[in-house]
Amino acid sequence: MNQQINLYQPIFRKQKVVFSAQTVLMISIGFLVILLLWSTLVGQRVTRLEAEQERQEAAEQRAVEQLTQLRETMPPTEPDPELVASVERLEQRRRNLRESLTAMEQRMPAAQVELPGRVDALARQTPRGLWLTEIKLGDDGQHMILRGRALAARLVPAYLEGLSEEPLLSGLGFRQVRLHAAEDDMPGISFVIASHAEDDT
Repeated sequence: MNQQINLYQPIFRKQKVVFSAQTVLMISIGFLVILLLWSTLVGQRVTRLEAEQERQEAAEQRAVEQLTQLRETMPPTEPDPELVASVERLEQRRRNLRESLTAMEQRMPAAQVELPGRVDALARQTPRGLWLTEIKLGDDGQHMILRGRALAARLVPAYLEGLSEEPLLSGLGFRQVRLHAAEDDMPGISFVIASHAEDDT
């Protein structure tokens, strides 16, 4: 018994979607409207960014002009004459101290042959803004007292740290450090550093 199947029935055919001209026109108009809206939004965004850039450039230009005017109207900055004079006095005292030490070294006994090296170490580690005004040595150089001035208190610990790195001074072991405000009109502080504690240094 033979049975035939008709494969050409409409149900088995590929369906074609057919758009009318009106539908195609409406879709095209929709795309065009979307494109116009997008272009408008992008244009507005670009316009805002350009306006913001112009405002920023104008603000920068005003700032540059104000800075230029400020530099032209303000007098050049000069150091305080009193501070300069104070620093010069301290430097002169340090030179005088160095000259006195040099003269003392020429008369130094053999037991104190390390004195020049220790003095050089003290000078080598002295930071800018700190000056020694007096150096006392005792017990053949085993005891040392340093007096000085500093423009800032923080310079004294930095000075001690530098002294600890000097071989000729590392064995002294400074045990007393005293800081106090300057009693005269000179800026900064006064300090005393001693290798042994004393009631009055």
